[in-house]
Amino acid sequence: MGSDTEAENKRAPVALAPIAKPLAGKKLCKRTLKLVRRASEAKCLKRGVKEVVKSIRRGNKGLCVIAGNISPIDVITHVPILCEEANIPYVYVPSKEHEREKE
Repeated sequence: MGSDTEAENKRAPVALAPIAKPLAGKKLCKRTLKLVRRASEAKCLKRGVKEVVKSIRRGNKGLCVIAGNISPIDVITHVPILCEEANIPYVYVPSKEHEREKE
């Protein structure tokens, strides 16, 4: 019974936020998540809205990767604006969990 539910979850499309643009394609998403994994291993990754916003305001540069399935959306709506003001590139990925299921 548990395997049927898991199979349904894998087939179900990810509910993306309407503001999730630019959304990474399959190839870019895979490369981006690989980059995130490497950054995590190198201990140079900022996670969470508070930590990312603080880093942007301090003037740190890098790439901002935002999950496209965030709920509620209000939590991250200001992050792309901050990135644009600071000339920091950002990209939305469907979700971290969605890509891990495919591997």
